[in-house]
Amino acid sequence: MGRIKRFFKLVWYRLLNPSIIQAAMAFVICCAFIAVAVVLSLSGKNDVGAWFCYFFALLTLVYIGYIVYYGYPRVKQRTLEFAARYEFTENLVKNYGFRTIVLACVSLALNAIYSIYNAAVALHYSSLWSGLFAIYYVLLCALRGGLLTGTRRKKGENLSPEERRVRDINIYIRCGILLIVFTFLIVAAIVRITVSGGGERQSQFLVYASALYTFIRFGFAVHNIRKAKRWDDYVTKALRNINFADTIVALFTLQAAMNASFGGAEDFGRAFSLAAGLIVCGAIVFMGAYMIATGRRALKKED
Repeated sequence: MGRIKRFFKLVWYRLLNPSIIQAAMAFVICCAFIAVAVVLSLSGKNDVGAWFCYFFALLTLVYIGYIVYYGYPRVKQRTLEFAARYEFTENLVKNYGFRTIVLACVSLALNAIYSIYNAAVALHYSSLWSGLFAIYYVLLCALRGGLLTGTRRKKGENLSPEERRVRDINIYIRCGILLIVFTFLIVAAIVRITVSGGGERQSQFLVYASALYTFIRFGFAVHNIRKAKRWDDYVTKALRNINFADTIVALFTLQAAMNASFGGAEDFGRAFSLAAGLIVCGAIVFMGAYMIATGRRALKKED
């Protein structure tokens, strides 16, 4: 009996004080349960096995939250020690510009997947709503991809630091202009949802998971856009601003999906979607105008 108690005490201690390997394993297991739960939810499964996956997806997600909140200092220290062993991970942790580019590559891949998904839904169900967002995310992919390929290409160019800075500022200004232009697709989606509704009906579990992911993304996007203001690299600033625009559009589509999935008063739902869409469009237009204005001021200083 004593051995069993000691064993469970050891297990409990390890759960409360995880190593970096244990934290990584917990994250992988959490992602696996969430992926299975999403598939089961989309297929409409509600048997005992499905609820088992739902429960453990939630349990592992709560545990990841515990690791991040309570164990963050220890995990951060161990992560830094682990990252110092390899050049890539060390740059990822310590170099803000490098980290921005890596995360932009991840966001580019996610945008590509989401645009393919929306395009498939648009073609299969003749959905104008999904078609508009498929086009929006394709354009966002092109914008991100252009910035990333331009970042790689400029390293081989024989330009002075002043010339590189002027070129980066011009790229920053063009990104602001394009973000404003892309907003017309969101305006078209707002018209669509106001006239005849919008958003795709989804299972409740998928909506909850999307909401959690989107709000976490929003928190990181706000943090990074504030941090990028103090950064002198205008390409890094542009990538962070694009990520912020991507995130608040995701909030708008999430709101539309929640309205379509959970129902409620139709007139109120449309009015709320109209208000949310206008706020999102206003925020992106303001950010694009801010990028243009600050970029032009920076160019004047370079003259």
